[in-house]
Amino acid sequence: MSTKFNEMKSHLMSGISYVLPVIIGGSLVVAVAKLLGFAGGVSNLDDFAKVPGYFNYLWKFQNVGWTAIGLMNVVLAGYIANSIAGKPALASGFVGGALASQTNAGFIGAVIAGFFAGWLTNKVKEKIVIKGSAASAVPLIILPLLTMGAMGLLMALILGDPLGYINTSLINWVTKMSENSTNAVILALILGAMIGFDLGGPVNKAAWMAGNALFISGVYFPSIIINVAIWIPPLGYGLATLLKKNNYSATLKEAGNGAIVMGVIGITEGAIPFTLVSPAKLIPLNVIASAVGAAITVLLGANVKMPPLGGMYGFFTVSKGWAYLIGGIIGALIIAIGANLMVDFRETEMVGSEAENTETEEIEIEEIEI
Repeated sequence: MSTKFNEMKSHLMSGISYVLPVIIGGSLVVAVAKLLGFAGGVSNLDDFAKVPGYFNYLWKFQNVGWTAIGLMNVVLAGYIANSIAGKPALASGFVGGALASQTNAGFIGAVIAGFFAGWLTNKVKEKIVIKGSAASAVPLIILPLLTMGAMGLLMALILGDPLGYINTSLINWVTKMSENSTNAVILALILGAMIGFDLGGPVNKAAWMAGNALFISGVYFPSIIINVAIWIPPLGYGLATLLKKNNYSATLKEAGNGAIVMGVIGITEGAIPFTLVSPAKLIPLNVIASAVGAAITVLLGANVKMPPLGGMYGFFTVSKGWAYLIGGIIGALIIAIGANLMVDFRETEMVGSEAENTETEEIEIEEIEI
C-alpha cells in the first residue's frame, strides 16, 4: 500500500515539475505587464483590448502570460500520463487535461485524467500486441484511438459535470471565506499550518495543490497565504543560525546559509535538516510559526493585486506587500527564537537513517511556490 502510494506521488510530482515553469513563467509575464500598466496609471489593461497604442501592446503581452497559465491542466495531465506510461500516453493525457479545462473540472479533473491516461495506455500496450509489418499500427492508430476515445467518454460524459460542480463549489466557498476577514484568518491558519507540518510531504502538498487549483480558476487569495507560509520555516532556521551560532554544529551552520537562500526563493526543504534534529519539538514550532505568520499577513490586509509569486520576492505582486513581508518575518522569528530556546543543534543525531537521506535528498522544483 505504501509502495503504491509512493508511486502515485512520484507520478503526480513529475507532472507538477513540468507545470511549474509554465505557471511561473506565465505569472511573471502577467506581473510585468500589470506593473508597467500601473506605472502608466492603468489598473486594468483589459480596457485597452481594442484601443491602439502602448497599453494595447501591454494587454497583448499580458495575454501571453494568461495563455501559458491556461495550459496548466493540459501539461499536468499529459506529464502525469507520461510518467506512468511514457510518450505513448502523452496524447490522451493532453486531451484529458484540455477536457478538464473545458468542463471546469479543474486541477482535480486534470490529475484524474493523467492517471487514467497512463493506466489505460499501459493496459492497451499489454493486451494488444501485433507483430510483423502491421506492428506500427498500434502506436500510430490503435493506441491513440482507444485511449483518446476512452478519455473523451470519461471526462466529457461521465466525470466532467460532477467534477465541474465540485470545483465550482470549492471556488465559491473559498471566495466567500476570503471576503470575510474572520474566515480569511481561519483559512490562513489552516493553510499555513498544513504548509509548515511536513515541509514538502503529503499534507504540505495537499495545501499547495488546493492553492494552485484555485489559482488556475482565477482565485488568488489562497496562493498568497501559501506563498508566505512556504518561506517561513527555511528563513526561520537560517536566521536561527545567525542569532546563536554556538548552538549549531558546523554542518548545520553551513546549512543555515542555504536555508536563508531557500527562504528567499520559497523552498521549504531548507528547514528539513534542522527539523530532523528534534521533530517532536520542531514540527509543532513549524506549524505554529507558519500559521501565525500567514494569519498576521492576512490581518494586516495583504490581498490580491495580480497573480501572486512565491518566495520573499513575491511581495511586489501583493496588495500591501509590506504586510506580506512583516507576516513572514514574524513567523520566521518565531522559529528562530523558539528553536534556539528548545533545541541544542550541536547534537545532530537525526532520527533513524533520515539524517543520511537528508544529505542526498534532491530539492524538488515543485517546492518553488507561485
